[in-house]
Amino acid sequence: MERTKRLVGLWLAVMWLLATPLAYAKNGDQGNAAPVSGSVIGYQPIPNSSLPQASGAQYASVAPATGAVAPTQMQQIQPMQQIQPGTDTSIPTRSRSGYDYAVWLVGQGPYTLGRDDVLSIEVRNQPEFSGSFVVGPDGSIQYNYIGDIPVLGMTKYEVQQVLEKMLEKYIRVPQVTVTIVGYNSKAVYVIGEVNRPGKYLMRGDTIKLREAIVAAGLPTRTAALWRTHIVKPDIDNPVDRKINLKKILYKGRLHDDINLYPGEIVVVPSTVLHSIDNFLSDLLNPITRSATAAAIGAGI
Repeated sequence: MERTKRLVGLWLAVMWLLATPLAYAKNGDQGNAAPVSGSVIGYQPIPNSSLPQASGAQYASVAPATGAVAPTQMQQIQPMQQIQPGTDTSIPTRSRSGYDYAVWLVGQGPYTLGRDDVLSIEVRNQPEFSGSFVVGPDGSIQYNYIGDIPVLGMTKYEVQQVLEKMLEKYIRVPQVTVTIVGYNSKAVYVIGEVNRPGKYLMRGDTIKLREAIVAAGLPTRTAALWRTHIVKPDIDNPVDRKINLKKILYKGRLHDDINLYPGEIVVVPSTVLHSIDNFLSDLLNPITRSATAAAIGAGI
């Protein structure tokens, strides 16, 4: 009798082990076990076979969220387009010709408002006092029902405090939210031997040199990193600083990484050998073209 009970118990255990994989297989694909729907009340699992279609339909139009691009895509990068106020270009957008990148640079410290910056002001439950406002040439915004409010040199938090104080005469307890939606007043320029030379807008009053070089696509192979120049334009007293970019990028000397200020120009020159090669190429090109034209005319 005891032996029979043991055999029955062993048989039930074997049948349970054999039935468990089958229950998982019914709810998933081959090799991907999904939990049994009856294990959680109200839970209806989605078969794995339908996930690619669902995710593809939902995320097919989403652009990549990082600035990293594959080598094949680097050739498709177009020159930076003019940015309209209120346009968020922190994420690259896809066009027929490839990827169009307008790079925002994350600065250090607060951002003080300047000309052409765009503010989004929202007053809770008060749509007539809400909207988007551009900082004009005089450093003011034209605010509803109040008039021109000077905001030049302020942070968005200071603007919020000013508006809450001014709106107390119209609203019992004003709750104001200020967001910068267009960073247009500050920029640095990166030219020379980099992969994407151009103008780069700033989200802070200063940025690091390393950030600007990385945003510009890093130096080319013919760049003379040890004699990079930072130029501060000025009519009376321009300033030129010489920086060893190689120590910052490839040797980790972050204490040599300097701050860049709005309007400054980063110049990455080419090596002497590359300059000589370009000079000889320009010098020999007319001779080469003449010889080719003569050979074609002679029927060679």
